[in-house]
Amino acid sequence: MINKTNRLNSKRQVAMFSLVVTILLVIVKVLIAYLSNSIGVLSEALNNGLDLVTVLIVFLAIRMSTKPPDADHTYGHGKYENLSALFEIIVISLLCFFVIYKSIQRIILRDFELRLNNYVFIVLAISIIVNIIRVYFVGRAAKKFDSYAFKAEFLNYFSDIVSSLIVLIGLFFARAGFYLADPIASIIISIMILIFGARMAVTVIKNFLDYIPGEVTEKVRTIVNRIPEISSVDRILIHEVGNIKFINLRISVDDNIYLSRLENLKGKIADEITKDFPGSEIMVSARSSFSEENIDCKVKEILLDQEDIKDIHNIFIYNVDDKIDISVHVELKKSLSLAESEKLTALTEGLISEKINDIRNIYIHIEDEKSGENWNDITPRSEDMIKRIRAEISNYILPESCHNFTILERNGNYNIAFHCRLDKDMEVDSAHSIITKIENRIKHISASIGEVLVHVEPG
Repeated sequence: MINKTNRLNSKRQVAMFSLVVTILLVIVKVLIAYLSNSIGVLSEALNNGLDLVTVLIVFLAIRMSTKPPDADHTYGHGKYENLSALFEIIVISLLCFFVIYKSIQRIILRDFELRLNNYVFIVLAISIIVNIIRVYFVGRAAKKFDSYAFKAEFLNYFSDIVSSLIVLIGLFFARAGFYLADPIASIIISIMILIFGARMAVTVIKNFLDYIPGEVTEKVRTIVNRIPEISSVDRILIHEVGNIKFINLRISVDDNIYLSRLENLKGKIADEITKDFPGSEIMVSARSSFSEENIDCKVKEILLDQEDIKDIHNIFIYNVDDKIDISVHVELKKSLSLAESEKLTALTEGLISEKINDIRNIYIHIEDEKSGENWNDITPRSEDMIKRIRAEISNYILPESCHNFTILERNGNYNIAFHCRLDKDMEVDSAHSIITKIENRIKHISASIGEVLVHVEPG
């Protein structure tokens, strides 16, 4: 915020400096033109008079363009700079045509009567030095702020230096008796300035028409594609207002990126783009399914694709900072040796790490195949166990709120699931804490109780 404020203040200071210099030059040159009867000096005074108009416009444009966005100008007011630049180019072009006209008229009429004195040469020399200083500061501002208004001013003041030099040289030749040098040189320089002005006008008009060079768009695409997590860049929209580029991106990202990491990724994209395009405003929209279920499915797909893995269960995914830990139980063919099992788990761990980004640890618990053994639903004959469960958890929840019990048994091991009700206004973390205590308490009833799942409902 401080840097932005400093930039705005710097732009205003340069515009104010230019305004003060122009006012002084107009006053002095009008006086000298009157005393010398020089059409060259009068043209210079007229030039600076028009400069005064354009500087006032640029000064007002800078003030307008630095205003923050509002309801009517959601992209800000930067286009005022473009408008002032276009106006200034038109003024410069009209001035050049006027100089050409007066030069041709002077050649035809051979009107070379001058009243020259040393003050004329001194004033012109001083104006050249002042304009050189002004061109330096305005040129720096144009480059620093990438401002069309300052670029147009730079062209204008550079033409002032050239025209002042031409007038000064022409007056030297006129004093020596070669009167045609001044009008001929004025015509040549005016044509050069018209060419430069036309090029500048094309650039400004293109900006009004929202033209963005193709290489800029491709540069943005290249920058974004260098980021590994980006699957594709689907759309790039660039809108330039003044010296600010508004870049709107739509990207596709890897399926296994969490929402929590997506915001960091967007920040990374903005940082990379602003390295090449400082001051740009970046907006990124991403398309993908960002859920743990996707990672769960990927793990299942990789594991079940292995011929010697017969089944998998208990897949758990843990977020650890920006990384992921995965634990999973796999059932292997009974005929596999421990050495073969180790090779298989190493292979699958490598495949999972390749397919899923930011894996920190993978824990694979191996078991022998349980094919053909089904779980038995013993809920109807488990009244005593249900009563015991309700009694054990009575310190945490009303036993009467627990219902829909399901008790499964296999080889003397039990899995238990049921529903319970808690206060509807209770916060999620408090509800989770109670459920965790209930599940742990039930597991302490017997070592043969394995998985306990409690589904909570608002009471």
